[in-house]
Amino acid sequence: MKEKLRAGSWLRGLIVLLALLFFAGSGSFLYGKLSGDPLPEFLGWSQAVVMSGSMEPEIPVGALVLIREQSSYTSGDVVVYEDDAGNLITHRLLRMEDGKAVTKGDANNVEDEPIETEQILGKVRAVLPGAGDTVLFFRTPMGMGIVLCAAVLLIFAPGQWKARKEERDDGTKK
Repeated sequence: MKEKLRAGSWLRGLIVLLALLFFAGSGSFLYGKLSGDPLPEFLGWSQAVVMSGSMEPEIPVGALVLIREQSSYTSGDVVVYEDDAGNLITHRLLRMEDGKAVTKGDANNVEDEPIETEQILGKVRAVLPGAGDTVLFFRTPMGMGIVLCAAVLLIFAPGQWKARKEERDDGTKK
């Protein structure tokens, strides 16, 4: 009985986790597209995928960075900011100079042009190497289809497994 309870609880927990991830990720993505917000938040956290090697080796290409807005930033913080072209940039804050922030990618040889402090969207609080590639895949139509199919299977398949398990050797159900 305990084994059955554990398996059912584990499966329900997995379904809830997948549903939360799907709705948080897709909701954040859709909200960002509809609102024009370059870095939509969910419970005070944002996420971005690193697309260049400017912060390697600390932050590799394809990493997912979790970002949280701060009231202030200090030299050495890795921050995400929006450049004048609307791109999200993940670089290290070197210093504040004349009311502007000077940043630089760890792997770059030159500093970035100074930016307004209002352009800084948040501080990188966690780095998940490789997870960004997965996030990008699940934002494609094929990736969203796979998630939806997996959710449907997880919701409906346990009933089928239970029915088959309860079948007797003679083919009748209990």
